[in-house]
Amino acid sequence: MSLSINELKNRFKKVKLIVSDIDGTLVNSENEISELTVQLVKKLKEKNILFSFASQRVHSSIVPLADELDIRIPFISLNGSLIQNSKGDTILNKSVIDRKHVEKAIKLAGNNYIKIAFCYNDKIIYTEDNSVLKDFMSRLGTTYSMVDSYEDYTDNVLEIILSGNDRRIMKSIQKKITPPFGLHLKVKYYRSQTYQGVFNIEIVRKGINKKTGLKILSRYLNLNKNEVMVFGDWYNDRDLFQFGGTNIALENAVDELKEMADYVSDKSNDDDGVGDFLKMFYDSIS
Repeated sequence: MSLSINELKNRFKKVKLIVSDIDGTLVNSENEISELTVQLVKKLKEKNILFSFASQRVHSSIVPLADELDIRIPFISLNGSLIQNSKGDTILNKSVIDRKHVEKAIKLAGNNYIKIAFCYNDKIIYTEDNSVLKDFMSRLGTTYSMVDSYEDYTDNVLEIILSGNDRRIMKSIQKKITPPFGLHLKVKYYRSQTYQGVFNIEIVRKGINKKTGLKILSRYLNLNKNEVMVFGDWYNDRDLFQFGGTNIALENAVDELKEMADYVSDKSNDDDGVGDFLKMFYDSIS
């Protein structure tokens, strides 16, 4: 249930960390952060209120945004698989998938003629046979690198991406991957929102999501959930909202997230919803 403005402002007094999703939330459709948001994040830092990210993006594609906002604390990438700062000298979590699971996924993909790619902290790699995956993944700012073979790239994988156009085959692969590796892996199957007739599977270490990432980050900063405020717009931000802090959904957010939100902005990411809310927050605490 949404809070009133007065109830919201009472919560503002406790906030010491703001964490935002990036795509569809912090940046607009042109992958830009508003000047208002940049200014406010820096002003809030002067008041000892920190800002960070929780995104599906790979780490390296977030670094330029962190530099733009002068963020030095760790941030959450690949939905929690990696939590580290821009320089990489503070790593709070790096959930690498075991090589045997990576090799099993490669074998299943080859046997079933579906596409596969791997996410690392600094890039997504693919082979020539899997190059179409680049077009199916909308991960802005990411470096894509083509390799001759996956043989030398089975270590340090943070996420496995599988994609195909036969729902039956993809569901079958999901079942084959889950046992007995279900104790170690989280296997997510979903229909592409962007490309009709395309089905995807994302594989990460079990227990990894934005909620667990935010728990780790908050513990590192010695903060409790009441001192954290988050912004989101999409289904994977449910994990952020389940953390228990103050949850802000933008106007363009999915209905399920709006129902979980403490406050729903009347502005979208293209209307600078985050910047608009941060101004209200800053004015309230100043």
